[in-house]
Amino acid sequence: MNGAQSQSDALRQVGARGATPALGTGFMYVNSGSSNEITAYPKAGNGDIVPSATLSGSNTQLDDPTDVFVATSGKIYVTNWITSAVTVYPAGAKGNHAPSQVISGGNTLMSLPAGIATDSVGDIYVVNYNLNTVTVYAANATGNVAPIRTITGPSTHLLHPIRVMILANDDMVVVNRGHNSIEVFAKNANGNATPIRTIIGVNTGLLVPDGGAVDSSGRIYITNLTAASVTVFAPTANGNVKPVRTISGSNTAMDKPSGIAVNPAGTIFVSNEGNSTVTTYAPGADGNAPPATTIGGTNTLLDFPNGISFH
Repeated sequence: MNGAQSQSDALRQVGARGATPALGTGFMYVNSGSSNEITAYPKAGNGDIVPSATLSGSNTQLDDPTDVFVATSGKIYVTNWITSAVTVYPAGAKGNHAPSQVISGGNTLMSLPAGIATDSVGDIYVVNYNLNTVTVYAANATGNVAPIRTITGPSTHLLHPIRVMILANDDMVVVNRGHNSIEVFAKNANGNATPIRTIIGVNTGLLVPDGGAVDSSGRIYITNLTAASVTVFAPTANGNVKPVRTISGSNTAMDKPSGIAVNPAGTIFVSNEGNSTVTTYAPGADGNAPPATTIGGTNTLLDFPNGISFH
């Protein structure tokens, strides 16, 4: 890049390499912990674009948001690292909008909540980085409420869990940073439950796993913060297995990849903490693949983005 070329021009060029994959309609939501806000962009957005909506301000009760999950209903779920709270907002919430639910207090058994997701009946799953637990709350839970289930104990193998995803059959997938592993638990797991599958070992390519997503076929997509890579595992992956695909290399423009989401067409969306961008990769992308589009620049308001979700 020469000195006269703007960052926006460079980003547009990155997104112009070949045909744009099926990005889909609707919006992606990204949380920026350092700025206490949630920003939304069109899935097909590219370059140094202004957010379509921003959720921020004192009424939101956002405090170092660690992950964002948007349900099919459009409800927005956020974990807040500093206050050990979950805040929930109605579909389309923006500006300085107060949450419709706040789960917070000693009875919740939350401590440094990280990843968040909901299952087919709307129950809320939270992984607690500090306590090595998963706590589950009823769909309408609010206030200082106890979880309806807690996955905890030595048989769980949980150590600094960072994300949680729910498969189509309601089995639960946990990104387990402390062991560089992925733990899969049966539907309705509770207490000192043993995972039904564990992906772990040198062949996996897992290195400080940070983000996770699953698709409708059960494939598992993981961002590796230190390796600057995305590893994709087969639906039945177990043990010290190789990924079916690994996106990695200088062309990928990944820099401390954190959040990840996959649309129905298989297009992969990655939020990068290191360069404050969102990059997308075509379905089937493998190896040193360049991004199809890149959202980044001062207008985007992205600031160390963590989680990413769709609606």
